[in-house]
Amino acid sequence: MKKGFLLFGLMFLTLWAVARAGSPEAVRFVQPPYLRAGDTVALVAPAAKLSERDDTARIRERFAEWGLYAKFSDHACDRDDAYFSASDSLRAADLQAALNDPSVKAIIACRGGYGSVRLLPMLDLVSLRDHPKWLVGFSDITTLHLVLRTLGIESIHATMPSLFLFDEEDPSAESLRQALFGELAGAGVSHHPLNCEGVARGRVVGGNLTLLSMAAGTPEALCLEEPTILFIEEVGESAYSLDRMMRHLARSGALRNVTGVVVGHLTDIGGLHRFGVEDPCQTIAGVLRPLGIPVAFGFPAGHDRPNFALYLGRQATLTVDGREARLVFDSVP
Repeated sequence: MKKGFLLFGLMFLTLWAVARAGSPEAVRFVQPPYLRAGDTVALVAPAAKLSERDDTARIRERFAEWGLYAKFSDHACDRDDAYFSASDSLRAADLQAALNDPSVKAIIACRGGYGSVRLLPMLDLVSLRDHPKWLVGFSDITTLHLVLRTLGIESIHATMPSLFLFDEEDPSAESLRQALFGELAGAGVSHHPLNCEGVARGRVVGGNLTLLSMAAGTPEALCLEEPTILFIEEVGESAYSLDRMMRHLARSGALRNVTGVVVGHLTDIGGLHRFGVEDPCQTIAGVLRPLGIPVAFGFPAGHDRPNFALYLGRQATLTVDGREARLVFDSVP
């Protein structure tokens, strides 16, 4: 077992070194096949455990309405652990089983929280290069998105089953469905006074700001060797923490090839008055405006509703003008 982990580690570090040192074409991104009616999706819990309120039957019904068969991993619904859905080894085994199962066409995290990073030494994600499948989630799942970015595999930043709405319209879930079936063209938002106008082209990367910042110095760190549109969102942090994390990214060189930035929901950000701002977007703008690139604030993605799906690893165009900001993904068959 230790020999297998060592071999994977060497393979991963080799790919990482190529991605960091090579040209923009050094790692060719691969796109998993879009889903079709009758396909199977695996529901996993790589981080926190499901709430007692989560209705697994209705979650299955929702996927069935989309023509998909949803199966929960062996320990996705366990509740013995104080915080996680199960031990690290069991959660990793569940995720690996879904990765290795040829009948599974997409792997969807039930919820976020914390814990995905603890699984990385026990996972073999390199095989997805040859047999790609969609990995879906947000928040803590940003860690897994970052690993797939390093390996050159597209993934989907989107809502998760624990957040599905069943008694009212759920545009977040509908956006996830569109992304899975290849019907997602992009999304837009009305003008924000802090926006920086312009047009940017690049590959979309990003996710939760805390995890993007914490990845610095790891194999998953943002080392952008090609034009990139960065997406960020955050929840439950203070205004000064936003400032610190953004400046950390800037000083680390992570923003070097960023051509445009999409700022999603900044939810429940505290300490605004103490930090001298009225809106958390002001904190982000203070770091991004000097870069002279297009920036779109208030994008409908992150820890609030609606949480529209985004293809991570996909080339896209960001257009910001005096009326709106729109992110349009390249069409891929």
